[in-house]
Amino acid sequence: MAGPLPPKARTALEKSLSSGDPAPARPVHDLLLKHRAVPGAALFRLAMLEAGTGGFAAADRLLSAAARRQPGDPQILVNHAQVRLALDDPDGAYRLLSPLPAQVRANPAVLRLTGDAALSSDRIEEAVAAYDRLAGQGAGGDPAVLTNHGTALRRLGRFEAAVGKLVRAVETGAGSEAVVGLAGLYGQLDQHDRAVGLLADHLARHPLDSVLWRQMAASHRAAGDGTRARAAVERAVLAAPGQASALTLIAEIAENAADLDRAERWARRALAVAPDTAAAALVRAAVARRRGDPEAALALVDAWLARSPAGVRHLLLFERARSLEAARRTDAAFAAFTDANDQQMATARPRRDPARALAQLAALTDLHRAGPPVGEGDAGSDLLFVVGFPRSGTTLLDQVLDAHSRIEVIEERPLIAAMIADLALSGHHYPSDLPRLQHREIEELREHYRSRLARHTSRTGTRYTVDKMPLNMAHVALIRRVFPGARFILALRHPCDVVLSCFMQNFGLNDWMAAFATLDGAAALYRATFAAWESYVAAVETPAIAVRYEDVVADLEREARRITGFLDLPFEPGMLAFHDHARGRGVLATPSAAQVTQPIYRTSLARWRRYASVMTPIAEELSAEIQRYGYAEEET
Repeated sequence: MAGPLPPKARTALEKSLSSGDPAPARPVHDLLLKHRAVPGAALFRLAMLEAGTGGFAAADRLLSAAARRQPGDPQILVNHAQVRLALDDPDGAYRLLSPLPAQVRANPAVLRLTGDAALSSDRIEEAVAAYDRLAGQGAGGDPAVLTNHGTALRRLGRFEAAVGKLVRAVETGAGSEAVVGLAGLYGQLDQHDRAVGLLADHLARHPLDSVLWRQMAASHRAAGDGTRARAAVERAVLAAPGQASALTLIAEIAENAADLDRAERWARRALAVAPDTAAAALVRAAVARRRGDPEAALALVDAWLARSPAGVRHLLLFERARSLEAARRTDAAFAAFTDANDQQMATARPRRDPARALAQLAALTDLHRAGPPVGEGDAGSDLLFVVGFPRSGTTLLDQVLDAHSRIEVIEERPLIAAMIADLALSGHHYPSDLPRLQHREIEELREHYRSRLARHTSRTGTRYTVDKMPLNMAHVALIRRVFPGARFILALRHPCDVVLSCFMQNFGLNDWMAAFATLDGAAALYRATFAAWESYVAAVETPAIAVRYEDVVADLEREARRITGFLDLPFEPGMLAFHDHARGRGVLATPSAAQVTQPIYRTSLARWRRYASVMTPIAEELSAEIQRYGYAEEET
């Protein structure tokens, strides 16, 4: 709009700028935005007044107009980015900062803003780079910056550096966010005792902090302590009765323990408090499906998918796929599982690459074929490793075993992964350095493993402690180098059922689990993992027994007696009531929790045949494994 600014608009603008009050100019904003006579500097000043009073939407419009009048002005771009961040548009904020000159981008305030925008828009590598530069300038010691820096490092997988930043954040007085982040990281590193200790210390000073209580519940849950998890989340609800996240966590714990009535009740309470709580809706959908009403589950999920909450979209898609399968709509179910995997991979940070897992498996196979080293003596004779490919029935086996009075099972704790991390920290390359480990180093690995194991054991008078982590089968050489007296149970299931089930499971992503995003990827990882195992047992006599899921389902008592015979233990009838025992264990740290809290069922047998159109090529690819493990005869 050309010509002079109308007097009324000019007077309103001047009054706002002179008084520092944006209100007089608000009625003429539209005119000010369009009129060429209004300089960019005036629009910028008015925008800052609006931002100062919380009028971020108005400030956004004014800054956009100011930028058109003064393209590339650093002051306008930086402040506009701050406004976009306040409007929960970190992607827009980051794009505004990107074209700034290098000298401006190196400014500490701009680096901090860049890091915050990058972190919030899932540009994790860029966030770490910005925070690293800020720290290099000596300006990274602010508690909020340390918290965000640690969060970004954690998401990038740089756990040791992340711990350092978050510890400093907590020590310098950061709020609950830093404490929760550090506790969550400790849990991720299987240091649940440190997580609980940290939270207990801060709760002693802040007993009404519901955020800390909620994280305490999550920490206990991750450690498999259902009783303490429930107590902590109930404290969170008492501290903040209207907090939907705490109500949802109670529902999730109940659903995990197969208490479906309680799960439904608390999920409804969460939604009554906050109707936008997608996690609570997911619990309701899972409950409906488990009660035998997949159509109700689908209706719930589809209603939420229409709203497309980005952070939980892949979870909704997985639940939709499970419900479609429960409704026997196999073609639609397969398409939904494909969509869910694609969505999860597209949003995963950092990016996951199954090629790294395959490369490690190839190196392990080469090591085994060259003659793997084995430790001396019988160290670890009290240890039993339940291994196998994921979704092979390892959880069913561990529940049967844990029901025996002389056996205690530790479920899916990354104890061997921690041992591999110890090797890396001491300068060793895994697996190539296994033959070069010295006696002192092996003793240290044993000591560290035992210390971590002790955090999860509570029973006395047991003969065996079971470390159940399926893919530890790939690391049999390391296990027997450190614990030559250990025994193994190899869980088997039809290779096609295993591959299909992994594809259909919502695993937390790492380089190994990322292979399950496609059927071909899952099949490739299956073959490589079993090649590593078979190459070891062919080279070294290994105390192991193979147990097929199909045989356990067909005759549980026979297989339980065969296992106890292998372990030189008497059979106990309580092993047959494993589902009752499982419900009494509290939170189960396994994707199969829903299945093992009910009696033996046969619906998963030959599941792959319902998907023959997509699974036939996979069956051909796995023909050697199908033959080796005795499944070919059953198909003729």
